[in-house]
Amino acid sequence: MTSHARLLKLGLDRDPITTTQLLQFYARAASLAAARRLFDDIPFAARDPPLWTAIISAYARSHHPLPAFRLFSLMPRPNPFASASVARAAAAHSDPFLACSLHAQFLSRGLLHSNVVVATSVVDMYSKCDDLESSHKVFDEMPERNVVTWNSLLSGYANAGMGVLALELFYRMRCVEIQVSVDGFTISSTLTACAGLGDRRSGVQVHGFLVAAGLGCDPVVLNSLANMYFRCGDIQCAERAMEDSGEEDRVISRIVMIKGYAFNELFADVLWRIHSGNLFVEMSIVDPSVVGSILTACSNLRLLHLGRQIHGLLITMGIYGMNHVVLESPLINMYSKCSSTEEARAVFSSLSERHASHWNSMITGYIHNGLLEEAYELFDEMPEKNVISWTAMISGYVQSGSPREGLRLFARLYNECKSMIQGNCFTFATALNACSSLAALCPGKQIHAQVLRTAAEHGNTDPVVIQTALVGMYSRSGDLDYAQRVFDRMGHKNVISWTSMITGYSAHGLCHQAIEVLEKMMSMDFRPNEVTFIAVLSACSHCGMLDEGLYYFSLMRNKYGITPTCDHYSCVIDMLVRAGKLEEAWKLITELKEMENHGKRINGEEEEDGAVWGALLGGCELHGNVSIGSRVAKRMLERKQQTSETYIALANVCAAAGMWDEVYKIREERKSHCVVKEPGQSQIHIG
Repeated sequence: MTSHARLLKLGLDRDPITTTQLLQFYARAASLAAARRLFDDIPFAARDPPLWTAIISAYARSHHPLPAFRLFSLMPRPNPFASASVARAAAAHSDPFLACSLHAQFLSRGLLHSNVVVATSVVDMYSKCDDLESSHKVFDEMPERNVVTWNSLLSGYANAGMGVLALELFYRMRCVEIQVSVDGFTISSTLTACAGLGDRRSGVQVHGFLVAAGLGCDPVVLNSLANMYFRCGDIQCAERAMEDSGEEDRVISRIVMIKGYAFNELFADVLWRIHSGNLFVEMSIVDPSVVGSILTACSNLRLLHLGRQIHGLLITMGIYGMNHVVLESPLINMYSKCSSTEEARAVFSSLSERHASHWNSMITGYIHNGLLEEAYELFDEMPEKNVISWTAMISGYVQSGSPREGLRLFARLYNECKSMIQGNCFTFATALNACSSLAALCPGKQIHAQVLRTAAEHGNTDPVVIQTALVGMYSRSGDLDYAQRVFDRMGHKNVISWTSMITGYSAHGLCHQAIEVLEKMMSMDFRPNEVTFIAVLSACSHCGMLDEGLYYFSLMRNKYGITPTCDHYSCVIDMLVRAGKLEEAWKLITELKEMENHGKRINGEEEEDGAVWGALLGGCELHGNVSIGSRVAKRMLERKQQTSETYIALANVCAAAGMWDEVYKIREERKSHCVVKEPGQSQIHIG
């Protein structure tokens, strides 16, 4: 203000050069109103291009694109600097309409093809407005390009999740347009593309190139390199890349590391890095989203007390309550997963603005804690539901054993919101799982038809998650031929797809077909998991194929290194008892007992042991072996496993052997312990 007063005294307040300098001073001091008054005081004819550029740049840097755009449209002879400034303002605003209008102005004024800086700013503007098609079109029409031009389009593709197009552009840049140089920003964007694709092979090649290009000491490049390895699941290489980053960039490096550990579900490492670095405050200020990764670690490790401390620290720092969705939703998730729904609801209720993600987090939290009624009430209150809201609620019903309610809600989605909200692959997969639970073939076919219509409308193929759900639905509904047809037509299969097909054959007692699919799966280098082997062992058990079952049980342990669970042992014991080899089954189950006594507990919860012992007791009932049956029953009663069924099975064993006195004693003992058999339930789907 003192300088301004001095200029007024000297009569220089109308001089364009001194006025431009004063205007830039006001802009740097964040006084846009004063800068604009100063600009307006200058007669229109006396405003030179630097003065126009200064005021337009001031508005652009302050994220006010509309005033910058209006001033640019009034500028008599726009120069490249003013043009680039207003394009950056439109890019920051991410307004496609404003971007198109500005592009038209550049064309009408002959600015676009005459200057590489202006054309590059338009490429960047369209990229940041998520209009990659227009961005590439402007890029292709440019007579001259520099490295910034290439980087603008490359980063646009990488940040939009179009990693394949980004890598193709990088290849074109290096192998076709060989005169174009590469800088750290080029490498960083290319590594981001590799990370998004999970393409470690391409990432390693880019790693080799950056070392050869002498960019191995650039901290931005090293952080992108570490992020790529983290996203590809190579923790060791990621940590090695972080070792080369300098101390001056340690806050950003630590953020990358924490997010990488959280992405790979190494939650203990996340908290250890926080504890060892003492950089929580700095990281939270630089990138508040890192707090989300830390809270995710707390929720998965059920560290409620630590989560509360972080919440309190965010309040103390003044970060909480600033409408940071990246903080508030993870807080709700953390409290919910730690079974503190009251605190989760308190966070939700304290929000001045509630976004869809807040509502979805609270609904999911209620579902996680089995509070379906509260979840549905909140769902009904939600002002604007999105596809995640509908999918979460449908999934809640299916997972809680109410698939009919889930299907009703799915029907409501398409009856009420068909024009506004379309189901995604997870919505369809969840609805198909509901049909599988009910063996409801007709609704399943209707959902399949809707999947095909949606795919045709959007011009894409069904993702593997939907196709796998279709295989499960058709197989569980008894239509194995159609399940096999869907499976054979799958372009991409994963372990879950193969397992679903094997389980379908196993459930229907078609052991040979199940084994055939498993052999084909292994021949194509897919690695079976625990569930795959449970399905195969169950099939062998039902068909009495003892030798094949024991072979695959050995293969699972010795070749694939899978530690058997109670379900695996239950299948093997069931195979043995069906074959009448009760002594071998007793020997196996006693070996498991010895393993438990020596602290080598098999994978499985305590109550799942009952399935193993129950299988042996069932075999004793089948073959009338009172000696082993009595020992098994005694063991189960001691541990209070399947109590009612144990008494009944033991009574049946004794009855088959004609030991009616023992039958009477067992039934009297059952009555004295007030053991009541729960009635069985079954259900069918009609219509």
